[in-house]
Amino acid sequence: GEMINIIYGLKGSGKTQRIVDAANARAKTSKGCVIYITDQAAHSPYIDNDIRFIDICKYNVTAEDTLVAFIEGLLAGNYDITDIYIDGPAKFMKVPVEATENFYRRIELLSSDHSVNFTVTVSAEEVPDFMKKYL
Repeated sequence: GEMINIIYGLKGSGKTQRIVDAANARAKTSKGCVIYITDQAAHSPYIDNDIRFIDICKYNVTAEDTLVAFIEGLLAGNYDITDIYIDGPAKFMKVPVEATENFYRRIELLSSDHSVNFTVTVSAEEVPDFMKKYL
């Protein structure tokens, strides 16, 4: 079934370290391809060499539709992807966390269609109700 995991907390609470550690640990056990998407190119050295590191700033991704299309393109071009880690999608889409419900619905469908796990960071003290099922 589809799997979405959320790592949340306020800015400075260590979310990025947690998602980096999770991705690196998963790379050791995945039988396929692990992808890490961030807008922080400087984080590249912390990501295992077996992981495909994507700096989203190099692509014209500024809204929900373009982010979902970007992820769909990755999945269409690579049948081996087991896990996608996304550090701060609300920031890429330039919307508050509360406005991302549709994005999560869409990646949930991609997750079940492609048997891929998503792990996402959310900058919030508490997550909105629609996210609670992913905790």
